[in-house]
Amino acid sequence: MQTKGIAMQSTQKMGGIGAIVAAGTFVVGLAMFATLLTDFVFAATPSAAVEFIADNQLALYLWNITIHIVFGIVLVPLVLAIGDRLRAAHSPLARMASVFGLIWAGVIVSTGMIVNITYATVTDLHGTDPEMAATVLASLDAVTNGLGGGNEVLGAVWVLGISIVALRERLFARWVNYLGVVMAVSGLVTIVPALEDVGAVFGLGLIVWFTAVGITLIKDRNSSFEHPTDPRFEASPIS
Repeated sequence: MQTKGIAMQSTQKMGGIGAIVAAGTFVVGLAMFATLLTDFVFAATPSAAVEFIADNQLALYLWNITIHIVFGIVLVPLVLAIGDRLRAAHSPLARMASVFGLIWAGVIVSTGMIVNITYATVTDLHGTDPEMAATVLASLDAVTNGLGGGNEVLGAVWVLGISIVALRERLFARWVNYLGVVMAVSGLVTIVPALEDVGAVFGLGLIVWFTAVGITLIKDRNSSFEHPTDPRFEASPIS
């Protein structure tokens, strides 16, 4: 039992650190988006975007690695840690949400690998066939938007599921759980292409949510995963 407790504490700590790092990837990604990469993000034509990629490949690699690969990797211990914390609730919704969280992590990492390879391909084509380079970049945009750049469904289902269970079981601060519900709804509506911009609420809210959840997991990792004040978890008297 002691070994199991230590393992759970370790999982909680790793998950908490993962949440803090995840929040950091959003902050770094947004900072790069608003400073170094504005000409790329708001490129007037595909050829201008191709030109930017060819001239700024390192910055784009770092941006992509941060917002996709690093984020996807640290998401895994976070999903597992929250799953452990919700285990005492015996909720099918919590288990289902954890599956969606792991799927989301895999899709995000896969997106990052696809983007890096495509940037390299676009750079190689830039000097020999600029029109083909623009076509490849347009194809990349369609693929990444489908995987998650243009919608936040997978992440929203994960956040919504765990927020509902955590709200019911009082496992995080109430405001954190309500924030999770609001963010998740904003993420779910991005399944409609016309409402894609609403995903900004999901992304910005995740910075606060990840930070709050991470601090909770790190500070409270020694606490029981049951609710000692809840009658459901009190031991029955021996008659």
